[in-house]
Amino acid sequence: MRLAGKVVTRLAALLLAAAGWSGAALAANSSQTPWGPDYFPNVPLVTQDGKSVRFFDDLIKGKVVAINFVFTSCSASCPMETARLRQVQQLLGDRMGKDVFFYSISIDPENDTPAVLKQYAARFDLGPGWTFLTGRRQDIDLLRQRLGLYMPALPARTAGTNDHDLSLVVGNQGTGRWMKASPFENPEVLATQLGSWLHNWKVASVRADPSYAEAPVRLPQQSRGEELFRTRCASCHTVGAPANSLAALRAIGPDLAGVTRSRDRLWLLRWLREPDVMLAEKDPIATALYQKYNKVTMPNLRLGVGDIAALVTFLEEQDPAVARK
Repeated sequence: MRLAGKVVTRLAALLLAAAGWSGAALAANSSQTPWGPDYFPNVPLVTQDGKSVRFFDDLIKGKVVAINFVFTSCSASCPMETARLRQVQQLLGDRMGKDVFFYSISIDPENDTPAVLKQYAARFDLGPGWTFLTGRRQDIDLLRQRLGLYMPALPARTAGTNDHDLSLVVGNQGTGRWMKASPFENPEVLATQLGSWLHNWKVASVRADPSYAEAPVRLPQQSRGEELFRTRCASCHTVGAPANSLAALRAIGPDLAGVTRSRDRLWLLRWLREPDVMLAEKDPIATALYQKYNKVTMPNLRLGVGDIAALVTFLEEQDPAVARK
């Protein structure tokens, strides 16, 4: 796994996280960067529209990109990661497909045909500039290795499951700047990385001279429940958003205002713990939600008892009817 060792070290030197890059990196161009056709395999892939493309020549050459690996039957991280990137796509607006390109590559090519991928993208109402791809397993595994996102199969792996790195890679192939990012990252941070940092600050800041006097005396303190909601739930759900507001219209799942009153508590606790199991059992409420919200699967967040309790407490605190008691 070349990228996971020497490559990640060199990428880290080129991308000094949020602080910016060295002068040498800023001077890089496509003729200087080592991350060209000699490194990235130009393997064939197929888009959700059935179009044949080459990874290097057609997808990443000279472009700013975000790349992740998913599979459409995933009931854990993939729906959440897709929903989070959807928020980033909305922030980037019409720059998608022009300045920035998203690529989601299936790690389950035997089942994720172009038609299946197209249906999956439609469930999330994804806009232009985001391509879903499939191909030969050996080619996809090679890409995962070169991008540092390969996770070998576990010896005791359950049949029908897929193991994969819960990260995405963002980069500018022309300048050689690449970095890993978390799918739980704040969407505004990801949009800034893709829209400004990787474009050498193509979009200027609103103010070039922010004042320390305007900084808050104390950073807002978040409870564990609020932290979980903002990092795990907010990509799909709102709490108390007006019905016709932009936030509500963009939401993938139901608004959660009053959910601790409208749902039986034991049902809610189990739903947060194992939604995939409840869907498989055809729980009537779970099935109805699945059908109502465009068949987007509620991901299993792998939350422990304490985290579930903290999340429910946060949701109760957002409900005025509960807070008044």
